[in-house]
Amino acid sequence: MKGVGSFREKLYRKDYIKDWIISEDIKENQELIAKKLPDLIGFRITCFFWQDEKIIYNWLKSYYKVNNFKEIELNFNGNQMQKNGHQIYKLSGMYKQTICFEIQIKSIMHNMWGEVEHKTIYKNRNYDANISSKKAITEGIFNILQASDKQLLSIFKEKYEEKQLLQALFYERTKQFVYDKCKTDILAKHYSAYFNLFTRSEDLEVMKQYVAYSLLEQEFSRKEVELNDLNSAICELKIRIKKEFREYNLKCLFYISEIILMIDEFEAFLTYLSKYLIEQSGYGVVDEEEFEGEDVFDEDTFEESDDYQESILVLLNQKIGGRKCE
Repeated sequence: MKGVGSFREKLYRKDYIKDWIISEDIKENQELIAKKLPDLIGFRITCFFWQDEKIIYNWLKSYYKVNNFKEIELNFNGNQMQKNGHQIYKLSGMYKQTICFEIQIKSIMHNMWGEVEHKTIYKNRNYDANISSKKAITEGIFNILQASDKQLLSIFKEKYEEKQLLQALFYERTKQFVYDKCKTDILAKHYSAYFNLFTRSEDLEVMKQYVAYSLLEQEFSRKEVELNDLNSAICELKIRIKKEFREYNLKCLFYISEIILMIDEFEAFLTYLSKYLIEQSGYGVVDEEEFEGEDVFDEDTFEESDDYQESILVLLNQKIGGRKCE
């Protein structure tokens, strides 16, 4: 509903007082205003993206033509160009031949920009010697917002699986920490190696928890890991991994892991990694159902090889790369 100040200003600006036949009867004048003032009541349909404005406008137009409204008249032939030179999708209407209203269709960004432009430029109450400069700046912002809108639309149209989206968010929320540790911004291969290796459902769950806490800007408690009850197989595999894989690659995995796991030392990470690999390989495990989720390793490989450690290292290299002998 138009406010008193805005209503009074429009009466004088549009010279409605001279054009309309004003009587002494207050009720008659009220009815006249309701019937004559095009935007006494305003409705706004807000959509996500700029291109949706035209789609919704045309949909309303088609719907109105097909459906015969008895009490509502809509006019789609009004001026669609604003004083600032930008198109606006709007239509005027009349309810029961007594009350005028207007419907505007604007995207979120268009609406935000329009409110600022309307109050600082269009309805600026004070003389401003810098108005031309402000108009130029406002127009520049308009172009930036339109470009941003197109980028958001392209992202919105992309189809992501939940796992891919989780990994992308985890990368965005952790990359600065890993960059500071690794001293490089070339991190893609290290994150890919991490995501290829740690694929159990519990791995994804702790990652999901971290992302959720991070987005809410809340403190995250790292997951504790069990590094006791180590057997000789784990210790031997750790020695070989440390000897045969590049330390830098392994440390990059460690830096990513320590964000969500209670592991503060590189040696402890190597122990965790060795234990993880043996558990995932199924070596020495009677009940295979203990290991849910996507298998990191192909069990057939172990059946064909007497050297289970070598098989683990070959497949580890396929997942993360960085083996010295390759």
